[in-house]
Amino acid sequence: MQQSDLMTQEEVFKLISKKRTALYRLRKKEGFPEPVLQYPSQYLRSDVDDWLSRNPNRFS
Repeated sequence: MQQSDLMTQEEVFKLISKKRTALYRLRKKEGFPEPVLQYPSQYLRSDVDDWLSRNPNRFS
């Protein structure tokens, strides 16, 4: 896994235009990917991209 394969939590916030509480809700209720690293939270870019492609109208 390369560094560019991971997204920081802040990058995810910018991508989906949401903050921490909304991201938590998306993970629990909408199936948004869980972070692969907890401290600091980092997400697999491919998982986030896949989720966004399956939910195209969610953040347009």
